[in-house]
Amino acid sequence: MTTARQLQLFHENLPAKTRCCDDFDVDNKVRDLEFAITKRYIQPNNFNSRQWLVYDIDRPVCPDSIRNDNLAPEPTLFVSNPTNRHAHLFYLLKTPVHQNTESSQRALRFAAAVDCGLAMKLDADMTYGGLLAKNALHEHWEVLHTVPVAYELDELAESVDTTLFQLSASKMPEYGLHRNYTVFETLRKWSYKAIRQGYPDFEQWHKATYTRALALNFSMHKRGIEPLDTKEIAHIAKSVAKWTHSKLSKNGFSEWQSAQGKKGGLAKGKSYAEKRVQAELFSGAGMMRKDIAKLLGISVKTITNWKKGK
Repeated sequence: MTTARQLQLFHENLPAKTRCCDDFDVDNKVRDLEFAITKRYIQPNNFNSRQWLVYDIDRPVCPDSIRNDNLAPEPTLFVSNPTNRHAHLFYLLKTPVHQNTESSQRALRFAAAVDCGLAMKLDADMTYGGLLAKNALHEHWEVLHTVPVAYELDELAESVDTTLFQLSASKMPEYGLHRNYTVFETLRKWSYKAIRQGYPDFEQWHKATYTRALALNFSMHKRGIEPLDTKEIAHIAKSVAKWTHSKLSKNGFSEWQSAQGKKGGLAKGKSYAEKRVQAELFSGAGMMRKDIAKLLGISVKTITNWKKGK
Protein backbone atom coordinates (compact mmCIF):
# COMPACT_ATOMS: atom_id res chain seq x y z
CA MET A 1 0.00 0.00 0.00
CA THR A 2 1.26 3.48 -0.85
CA THR A 3 2.26 6.08 1.71
CA ALA A 4 2.40 8.94 -0.79
CA ARG A 5 -0.42 10.91 0.83
CA GLN A 6 1.14 10.67 4.29
CA LEU A 7 4.46 11.94 2.95
CA GLN A 8 2.69 14.77 1.14
CA LEU A 9 0.96 15.81 4.38
CA PHE A 10 4.28 15.68 6.20
CA HIS A 11 6.04 17.88 3.63
CA GLU A 12 3.17 20.37 3.46
CA ASN A 13 3.08 20.83 7.22
CA LEU A 14 6.74 21.47 8.01
CA PRO A 15 8.17 24.91 8.91
CA ALA A 16 9.84 26.93 6.13
CA LYS A 17 13.02 26.98 8.25
CA THR A 18 13.67 24.19 10.69
CA ARG A 19 16.32 22.43 12.73
CA CYS A 20 17.75 19.25 11.22
CA CYS A 21 20.77 16.97 11.31
CA ASP A 22 22.28 13.62 10.42
CA ASP A 23 24.16 13.53 13.72
CA PHE A 24 22.84 15.32 16.83
CA ASP A 25 26.34 16.38 17.93
CA VAL A 26 27.81 17.35 14.56
CA ASP A 27 25.45 19.22 12.20
CA ASN A 28 22.47 20.15 14.36
CA LYS A 29 21.40 23.49 12.82
CA VAL A 30 18.41 25.47 11.54
CA ARG A 31 18.21 25.41 7.74
CA ASP A 32 15.80 26.14 4.89
CA LEU A 33 13.22 23.38 4.49
CA GLU A 34 14.36 22.11 1.11
CA PHE A 35 17.82 21.40 2.56
CA ALA A 36 16.47 20.23 5.90
CA ILE A 37 14.45 17.41 4.31
CA THR A 38 17.70 15.83 3.08
CA LYS A 39 18.72 15.17 6.70
CA ARG A 40 17.81 12.09 8.76
CA TYR A 41 16.31 14.07 11.63
CA ILE A 42 14.08 17.12 11.40
CA GLN A 43 12.16 19.46 13.67
CA PRO A 44 8.53 19.11 12.53
CA ASN A 45 7.12 22.05 14.54
CA ASN A 46 7.69 25.77 14.87
CA PHE A 47 9.05 26.95 18.22
CA ASN A 48 5.80 28.67 19.18
CA SER A 49 3.24 26.17 17.88
CA ARG A 50 2.51 22.47 17.50
CA GLN A 51 1.20 21.17 14.18
CA TRP A 52 2.43 17.67 14.95
CA LEU A 53 2.26 15.60 18.14
CA VAL A 54 5.21 13.19 18.01
CA TYR A 55 5.84 10.12 20.18
CA ASP A 56 8.99 8.04 20.52
CA ILE A 57 8.24 4.32 20.77
CA ASP A 58 11.45 2.84 22.15
CA ARG A 59 10.64 -0.82 21.47
CA PRO A 60 9.88 -2.98 18.41
CA VAL A 61 6.44 -1.92 17.25
CA CYS A 62 4.16 -2.00 14.21
CA PRO A 63 0.90 -0.19 13.27
CA ASP A 64 -1.20 -3.25 14.16
CA SER A 65 0.07 -3.29 17.75
CA ILE A 66 -0.76 0.41 18.13
CA ARG A 67 -4.29 -0.26 16.93
CA ASN A 68 -4.96 -3.58 18.65
CA ASP A 69 -2.77 -3.62 21.76
CA ASN A 70 -2.64 0.05 22.71
CA LEU A 71 -6.09 0.84 21.29
CA ALA A 72 -4.71 4.19 20.20
CA PRO A 73 -5.84 6.42 17.33
CA GLU A 74 -4.30 5.74 13.94
CA PRO A 75 -1.18 7.91 13.57
CA THR A 76 -0.91 10.12 10.52
CA LEU A 77 2.64 8.85 10.03
CA PHE A 78 4.41 5.77 11.32
CA VAL A 79 8.17 6.18 10.77
CA SER A 80 10.12 3.07 11.66
CA ASN A 81 13.79 2.22 12.10
CA PRO A 82 14.20 -0.85 9.84
CA THR A 83 17.05 -2.16 12.01
CA ASN A 84 15.33 -2.39 15.41
CA ARG A 85 11.68 -1.53 14.53
CA HIS A 86 11.57 1.35 17.01
CA ALA A 87 9.42 4.18 15.67
CA HIS A 88 8.26 7.76 15.81
CA LEU A 89 4.50 8.25 15.58
CA PHE A 90 3.19 11.54 14.19
CA TYR A 91 -0.32 12.92 14.72
CA LEU A 92 -1.19 15.89 12.51
CA LEU A 93 -3.42 18.50 14.15
CA LYS A 94 -6.05 20.21 12.00
CA THR A 95 -5.78 23.24 14.25
CA PRO A 96 -2.22 23.96 15.46
CA VAL A 97 -1.69 24.65 19.15
CA HIS A 98 -0.13 28.09 19.51
CA GLN A 99 1.70 29.23 22.59
CA ASN A 100 2.04 32.94 23.21
CA THR A 101 0.74 35.55 25.61
CA GLU A 102 -2.54 35.88 23.71
CA SER A 103 -3.25 32.14 23.78
CA SER A 104 -5.97 30.67 25.98
CA GLN A 105 -4.23 29.12 28.98
CA ARG A 106 -7.11 26.69 29.42
CA ALA A 107 -6.70 25.55 25.81
CA LEU A 108 -2.95 25.09 26.30
CA ARG A 109 -3.52 23.05 29.45
CA PHE A 110 -6.05 20.89 27.61
CA ALA A 111 -3.57 20.32 24.77
CA ALA A 112 -0.85 19.40 27.27
CA ALA A 113 -3.20 16.92 28.97
CA VAL A 114 -4.10 15.27 25.65
CA ASP A 115 -0.42 15.11 24.69
CA CYS A 116 0.54 13.46 28.00
CA GLY A 117 -2.45 11.14 27.91
CA LEU A 118 -1.68 9.91 24.41
CA ALA A 119 1.98 9.38 25.29
CA MET A 120 0.96 7.16 28.22
CA LYS A 121 -1.58 5.27 26.11
CA LEU A 122 1.09 4.55 23.52
CA ASP A 123 3.59 3.60 26.25
CA ALA A 124 5.92 6.13 24.63
CA ASP A 125 9.26 7.26 25.99
CA MET A 126 8.30 9.95 28.54
CA THR A 127 11.82 11.42 28.47
CA TYR A 128 11.64 12.19 24.74
CA GLY A 129 12.28 15.90 24.21
CA GLY A 130 10.14 16.15 21.07
CA LEU A 131 12.33 18.66 19.24
CA LEU A 132 13.85 16.44 16.55
CA ALA A 133 12.14 13.45 14.98
CA LYS A 134 12.82 10.87 12.31
CA ASN A 135 12.45 12.56 8.94
CA ALA A 136 9.75 10.62 7.08
CA LEU A 137 11.12 11.92 3.76
CA HIS A 138 14.57 10.39 4.29
CA GLU A 139 15.41 6.99 2.85
CA HIS A 140 17.13 5.90 6.07
CA TRP A 141 13.70 5.25 7.63
CA GLU A 142 10.77 3.09 6.63
CA VAL A 143 7.32 4.69 6.53
CA LEU A 144 4.64 2.11 7.25
CA HIS A 145 1.08 2.45 6.01
CA THR A 146 -1.43 4.25 8.21
CA VAL A 147 -4.50 6.36 7.53
CA PRO A 148 -3.53 9.82 6.20
CA VAL A 149 -5.73 11.75 8.61
CA ALA A 150 -5.47 14.95 10.64
CA TYR A 151 -7.14 15.30 14.04
CA GLU A 152 -8.74 17.93 16.20
CA LEU A 153 -7.53 17.78 19.80
CA ASP A 154 -10.93 16.80 21.11
CA GLU A 155 -10.96 13.79 18.73
CA LEU A 156 -7.69 12.57 20.23
CA ALA A 157 -9.01 13.32 23.72
CA GLU A 158 -11.76 10.73 23.25
CA SER A 159 -9.20 7.94 23.43
CA VAL A 160 -7.09 9.13 26.40
CA ASP A 161 -7.44 9.67 30.13
CA THR A 162 -8.72 13.24 30.26
CA THR A 163 -8.59 13.36 34.06
CA LEU A 164 -5.11 14.78 33.52
CA PHE A 165 -6.84 17.99 32.50
CA GLN A 166 -8.22 18.28 36.03
CA LEU A 167 -4.80 18.09 37.64
CA SER A 168 -2.89 21.19 38.65
CA ALA A 169 0.09 22.07 36.49
CA SER A 170 2.49 20.89 39.21
CA LYS A 171 0.97 17.39 39.24
CA MET A 172 0.85 16.71 35.50
CA PRO A 173 3.66 14.65 33.95
CA GLU A 174 6.27 17.01 32.52
CA TYR A 175 6.11 15.68 29.00
CA GLY A 176 5.91 17.31 25.58
CA LEU A 177 3.58 20.29 25.48
CA HIS A 178 3.36 20.35 29.25
CA ARG A 179 7.04 21.22 29.55
CA ASN A 180 6.42 24.28 27.36
CA TYR A 181 3.24 25.09 29.25
CA THR A 182 5.01 24.85 32.62
CA VAL A 183 7.84 27.17 31.60
CA PHE A 184 5.47 29.62 29.92
CA GLU A 185 3.00 29.73 32.81
CA THR A 186 5.69 30.04 35.49
CA LEU A 187 7.49 32.78 33.57
CA ARG A 188 4.26 34.65 32.81
CA LYS A 189 3.18 34.70 36.46
CA TRP A 190 6.65 35.80 37.59
CA SER A 191 6.71 38.62 35.02
CA TYR A 192 3.47 40.23 36.23
CA LYS A 193 5.06 41.03 39.58
CA ALA A 194 8.69 41.41 38.55
CA ILE A 195 8.19 44.17 35.98
CA ARG A 196 6.39 46.35 38.51
CA GLN A 197 9.50 46.47 40.70
CA GLY A 198 10.91 49.31 38.59
CA TYR A 199 9.62 49.19 34.99
CA PRO A 200 13.03 48.71 33.30
CA ASP A 201 13.65 49.55 29.64
CA PHE A 202 12.83 46.75 27.21
CA GLU A 203 16.40 45.59 26.61
CA GLN A 204 17.03 45.19 30.32
CA TRP A 205 13.63 43.56 30.88
CA HIS A 206 14.06 41.14 27.97
CA LYS A 207 17.45 40.09 29.32
CA ALA A 208 16.00 39.53 32.80
CA THR A 209 13.07 37.52 31.40
CA TYR A 210 15.36 35.37 29.26
CA THR A 211 17.66 34.73 32.23
CA ARG A 212 14.67 33.65 34.31
CA ALA A 213 13.45 31.36 31.52
CA LEU A 214 16.88 29.73 31.25
CA ALA A 215 16.86 29.09 34.99
CA LEU A 216 13.42 27.45 34.76
CA ASN A 217 14.67 25.29 31.91
CA PHE A 218 17.79 24.30 33.84
CA SER A 219 15.64 23.29 36.81
CA MET A 220 13.94 20.70 34.59
CA HIS A 221 17.34 19.32 33.63
CA LYS A 222 18.27 18.99 37.32
CA ARG A 223 15.07 17.01 37.89
CA GLY A 224 16.01 14.58 35.11
CA ILE A 225 13.52 16.03 32.61
CA GLU A 226 14.56 16.70 29.02
CA PRO A 227 14.93 20.52 28.87
CA LEU A 228 13.56 22.66 26.04
CA ASP A 229 15.76 23.77 23.19
CA THR A 230 17.35 27.17 23.82
CA LYS A 231 15.50 28.64 20.82
CA GLU A 232 12.19 27.53 22.32
CA ILE A 233 13.22 29.19 25.58
CA ALA A 234 14.24 32.34 23.70
CA HIS A 235 10.87 32.50 21.95
CA ILE A 236 8.91 32.02 25.17
CA ALA A 237 10.99 34.68 26.94
CA LYS A 238 10.62 37.20 24.10
CA SER A 239 6.86 36.64 23.89
CA VAL A 240 6.37 37.18 27.63
CA ALA A 241 8.79 40.13 27.74
CA LYS A 242 7.11 41.96 24.84
CA TRP A 243 3.61 41.54 26.24
CA THR A 244 4.37 42.55 29.79
CA HIS A 245 6.57 45.48 28.75
CA SER A 246 3.91 46.91 26.43
CA LYS A 247 0.94 46.24 28.73
CA LEU A 248 2.44 46.66 32.18
CA SER A 249 5.03 49.41 31.74
CA LYS A 250 4.13 52.68 33.45
CA ASN A 251 2.41 54.13 30.38
CA GLY A 252 1.26 50.84 28.93
CA PHE A 253 -0.25 49.75 32.22
CA SER A 254 -2.48 52.84 32.38
CA GLU A 255 -3.53 52.45 28.74
CA TRP A 256 -4.25 48.77 29.24
CA GLN A 257 -6.33 49.53 32.31
CA SER A 258 -8.45 51.90 30.26
CA ALA A 259 -8.84 49.49 27.33
CA GLN A 260 -9.68 46.54 29.55
CA GLY A 261 -12.23 48.59 31.46
CA LYS A 262 -14.09 49.45 28.25
CA LYS A 263 -14.35 45.91 26.90
CA GLY A 264 -17.86 44.52 26.61
CA GLY A 265 -19.53 47.68 27.89
CA LEU A 266 -18.07 47.22 31.38
CA ALA A 267 -16.50 50.68 31.69
CA LYS A 268 -17.12 51.97 35.19
CA GLY A 269 -14.18 54.28 35.72
CA LYS A 270 -10.60 53.82 36.74
CA SER A 271 -11.33 51.80 39.88
CA TYR A 272 -13.27 49.22 37.87
CA ALA A 273 -10.44 48.93 35.34
CA GLU A 274 -8.00 48.50 38.21
CA LYS A 275 -10.08 45.66 39.62
CA ARG A 276 -10.02 43.96 36.23
CA VAL A 277 -6.24 44.15 36.09
CA GLN A 278 -5.96 42.98 39.70
CA ALA A 279 -8.26 40.05 38.95
CA GLU A 280 -6.02 38.94 36.08
CA LEU A 281 -2.92 39.24 38.22
CA PHE A 282 -4.48 37.27 41.08
CA SER A 283 -5.74 34.65 38.63
CA GLY A 284 -2.28 34.40 37.08
CA ALA A 285 -0.90 33.78 40.55
CA GLY A 286 -3.27 30.82 40.97
CA MET A 287 -6.04 32.26 43.15
CA MET A 288 -9.53 30.76 42.85
CA ARG A 289 -12.20 32.95 41.24
CA LYS A 290 -14.43 32.88 44.33
CA ASP A 291 -11.53 34.15 46.47
CA ILE A 292 -10.70 36.90 43.95
CA ALA A 293 -14.35 37.95 43.84
CA LYS A 294 -14.55 38.20 47.63
CA LEU A 295 -11.29 40.13 47.85
CA LEU A 296 -12.25 42.68 45.16
CA GLY A 297 -15.93 42.94 46.01
CA ILE A 298 -17.19 41.72 42.64
CA SER A 299 -19.10 38.67 41.42
CA VAL A 300 -17.63 35.41 40.14
CA LYS A 301 -19.70 35.93 36.99
CA THR A 302 -17.92 39.22 36.34
CA ILE A 303 -14.53 37.51 36.56
CA THR A 304 -15.77 34.76 34.24
CA ASN A 305 -16.87 37.38 31.70
CA TRP A 306 -13.49 39.08 31.90
CA LYS A 307 -11.80 35.73 31.28
CA LYS A 308 -13.91 35.38 28.12
CA GLY A 309 -12.83 38.83 26.96
CA LYS A 310 -16.21 40.46 27.58
